[in-house]
Amino acid sequence: MSDIRLICLDMDGTLLDDDHATVPPRNVAALRAAAERGAAVTIASGRAWSLLRAVDAQIGVTRYAVLSNGAAVLDVATGEWIYRRPMDPAARRTILTLLLDWGLPFEVYCEGENYIQADRTEQVVGSALSPEFAQVLRSVSHFPEDLNAALEGKAVEKIHIFHVPPECRQELLDAVEACGPLAVTTSFGENMELTAPGVNKGSAVQALCEKLGLEPDQVMAFGDAGNDLELLAWAGWSFAMANASAEARATARYLTGTNREGGVGMAVEQYLLNA
Repeated sequence: MSDIRLICLDMDGTLLDDDHATVPPRNVAALRAAAERGAAVTIASGRAWSLLRAVDAQIGVTRYAVLSNGAAVLDVATGEWIYRRPMDPAARRTILTLLLDWGLPFEVYCEGENYIQADRTEQVVGSALSPEFAQVLRSVSHFPEDLNAALEGKAVEKIHIFHVPPECRQELLDAVEACGPLAVTTSFGENMELTAPGVNKGSAVQALCEKLGLEPDQVMAFGDAGNDLELLAWAGWSFAMANASAEARATARYLTGTNREGGVGMAVEQYLLNA
């Protein structure tokens, strides 16, 4: 019988339905039942915490949150930051100036909050993955007139570029990497996600497990994309969604159903609740 003590959940394409906002009922029921059995339900997302509060309210039993692709880990029950790996401030300033000059749609995750340059609001919100998520962006984000100035003295976790045209992706990658060491990944389509070097969901969950005294074979993890690979490789019970990328399916130890049909709930039922 498995001794699963931590369940780590990617959001888009994994836990959430295709509206990028709703948790299917099967997932909610399975996660609540798992929590009753002592498993710590853990969000493991590329998003900032402010963009996840509505999801947390639906789950109802979230214990920890791995945020910004692993740049920070939050104890949801206490509000304590367990782990943080912020970006270098000088690199962040240069990259944001570069992105503003290029005219690309982007947002910045900082200390659990989301920031969007005020004069780029419509461009960024218009790049959201769904109308439902666009509403989330409008309702919870900060919109400073001068983004770099607003972030001074703060711990910036991640810069998320919604869309990088394929024809200029390598040029942008070369430009941002010239600003200093970075971790670069993607989670959907033509997006690009920038964090401090060494940041990924796997290393953040490993740090959390060291604090909790847990081994990889006590961790169940779900994902579908490039920013989930390190976590899927590390966790003893790793599941790729049926709709996952080929790379995620090759990395995970198991395969489950699609995000639309509650694939997370299916696996939790089979391998934890009914094991």
